[in-house]
This record gives sequence, C-alpha cells and structure tokens, in this order.
Amino acid sequence: MDWGRAPADTMVVPSKNITLRDVVQAAADGVDTVDGLLGHFDVEEGTAGTEELQPILDVFIPAIARLRSGQCGGG
Repeated sequence: MDWGRAPADTMVVPSKNITLRDVVQAAADGVDTVDGLLGHFDVEEGTAGTEELQPILDVFIPAIARLRSGQCGGG
C-alpha cells in the first residue's frame, strides 16, 4: 500500500474502525511509535492491520516533522 497516496478514510485496523486519518492524527499529536499507537488505540499487537502501523509512521512522521520545521517543500 502506498500510504502517502491512500485516502484518509482508508481502513487500517478494521476490527477497531481505525482509519489512516486516525493514525496520522495520533502521530501529529505526538504518538510516534507502534507501541504508542497500540496503547493509544487500545489494540493488541497482531490484530489485523497493526502490521501497517510502522509503514504508515515511516511515511508520515518525516512529513509531520517537515511541516513543524517549516520545511514543507513549497516554492
């Protein structure tokens, strides 16, 4: 999955109704590890979809950091 291009309402952890938007919002709020996300969403490691949390963080944590630093890449 290309998480950088996926729609925000893409389901990540279906059993908990956790969408990409939810994961990115949690990351923006400072939850920047898989363990942190598991605790934040009260979901157990191994639940279907949790294997996608790290790839999502890998895409969005750097983007969030760039936005916070003002280096968003705009002209």
